Amino acid sequence: MPPERRLGNRRDAVPWRYRVGLGIPLVNFVSIHYACFILVPLICSFILWGSSNPKFNISYVDSLFLVVSASTETGLNTVDLSTLTTGQQVLLFLLILCGGTIWVSIWLIVVRRHSFKQLLQADRSGGRETPRWAEEGVEKQNNTASCENGFELSTTSKTLSRRRSMHHSMTPISAINSSPATAPLNAAPSLPASRVECECNPLIFLARKSVGQHGRFKNLSSEERKQVSSIEYEALNLLSLVVPLYFAMWQLVGCLGLGAWIANNLPGPALANGINPWWLGIFNGVSAFSNSGMSLLDANVVPYQRAYYVLVTMSLMILAGNTAYPVFLRVIFWIMLKILKALPSGLLVTKWRQTVEYILMYPRRVYTNLFPAHHTWWLAFMVLLLNSIDWAAFERFNIENPAMQSIPPGPRLLDGLFQAIAVRSGGFYVVPIAQLHIGLLVLYVIMMYISAFPVIITMRHSNIYEERSLSLYSPNQPTPDAEGLHVRKAATNSESRFLFVLQQVNGQLAHDIWLLALAVFIITSIEEPNFSRDPVSYSVFNILFEVVSAYGCVGISVGLPNKNYSFSGGWHSTSKLVLCVVMLRGRHRGLPATMDHAVCLAGKRLPDDEQESESVRRATPSS
Repeated sequence: MPPERRLGNRRDAVPWRYRVGLGIPLVNFVSIHYACFILVPLICSFILWGSSNPKFNISYVDSLFLVVSASTETGLNTVDLSTLTTGQQVLLFLLILCGGTIWVSIWLIVVRRHSFKQLLQADRSGGRETPRWAEEGVEKQNNTASCENGFELSTTSKTLSRRRSMHHSMTPISAINSSPATAPLNAAPSLPASRVECECNPLIFLARKSVGQHGRFKNLSSEERKQVSSIEYEALNLLSLVVPLYFAMWQLVGCLGLGAWIANNLPGPALANGINPWWLGIFNGVSAFSNSGMSLLDANVVPYQRAYYVLVTMSLMILAGNTAYPVFLRVIFWIMLKILKALPSGLLVTKWRQTVEYILMYPRRVYTNLFPAHHTWWLAFMVLLLNSIDWAAFERFNIENPAMQSIPPGPRLLDGLFQAIAVRSGGFYVVPIAQLHIGLLVLYVIMMYISAFPVIITMRHSNIYEERSLSLYSPNQPTPDAEGLHVRKAATNSESRFLFVLQQVNGQLAHDIWLLALAVFIITSIEEPNFSRDPVSYSVFNILFEVVSAYGCVGISVGLPNKNYSFSGGWHSTSKLVLCVVMLRGRHRGLPATMDHAVCLAGKRLPDDEQESESVRRATPSS
């Protein structure tokens, strides 16, 4: 049957909403995420409003603003947090703790793990055989982890990275023999037919299959998909252990360290604000890891601009909780694999080693924030580059800044590094933002706007349904002619990647600019009386700075004269509500695409499965 006919038949079975272009179900990860981040702040805003002392001392709009800012990890505050009751501070603390990316991803892992477990149990109850390795574990193997004729299970990271660099290719993952570097990348594994019976490791089964970019498995039968589900269930089991431990240990150690240091070395600023030093350390630690930027101190981190331990610890927590999280997590799994390979082979060790190998080989099939090796290197490079630019600019623009002259050179260097790390997502400030050079403030606007770009582009570029999620083709496209196919095949890897990044940037600009422009227009119109009264403090640039900070979920602010809270604290109530919408929208721009394998439940495949997706992709010319 011609491929056009086959694809047409599959489209006939697709629900009508996909054919008319809606393309996604109403209930999906993104819609549930929106619902939670709207309903929870609405409920908590009434709790915060009613728990004021005296009653309703804080207006409802300010209460709503604070809970939205805390839950979206923005960190802007319209009142001084030191004036809140302990109960209100605890509520904001919990919202910050539960609003972070890692916490949300933990629940996603748990839900997906449960769905895979139900699928495997249904297969067993239906009389269908579950892959032996998933049911009983892996049988005893030698140190090379090989089956009958020495077919090795492990694959070198170097060879894997070379395979994955072949963008849009139909590269089969070949078995690696004793000389992996000499194995041709496009050669299929030379295996006798009897080897199909070897189920001691799903990596062997996958090695005989053609695998596209980012782990898109092609031409899998129903039974083979069950085998993939089995190993992904084991991967989710391991992730459900590693990610919560990562989340808990970073905050436990960091918060206790900050609390102990502040209580024993510099408790004065906390006591002056009526705050227990230990509570300040714990709150700031969680806020740093979640990249919120909220602090119980009215002056934020300014009192600790010479405290090396506080600044270094909070800097590491900011990186570990957001921009460098995928890098740190992949390093952890890489170290785990090295340790497991060094341990004597056994039932549990071998099974874990195979699971970790699968996670490192196909990370975007199991987790949204874990990327292939070359994507991770690119992300690490971008984090280092952008932070270096911010750090160098901070030092250069503040050479003659009177506000910085009182800080010794050593602490000033560390302050610049801390501010560079915090300005992209952390939200803390170690020097008053309004006292910085205007050129540096313009740079900060740019950095706050692009703060999520490296992770967004990496996440979507590593999506196994990359083209479908970007609408590069649709299932009802006609089959192109031979000339179009020739153009498609002629596209190089570098051109494809450049086009992808270009489309991502263009799409993000189209997604962002209209909202930012509309928000700035509405707020400047509402704040016209304040602008007429104080044109310097209520300048258009300051409003733009605040809006971009809210949209980037960063939280730094130029503030107001003689006030410690954010610039938005001096706005009218309607302007604050507009900024709440901006914060909610900004919190959702870094989410994975709806068509992302890492957010799909077991058995809930997209309307075009991987075979159709690949067939259409190969038949679609490059744009």
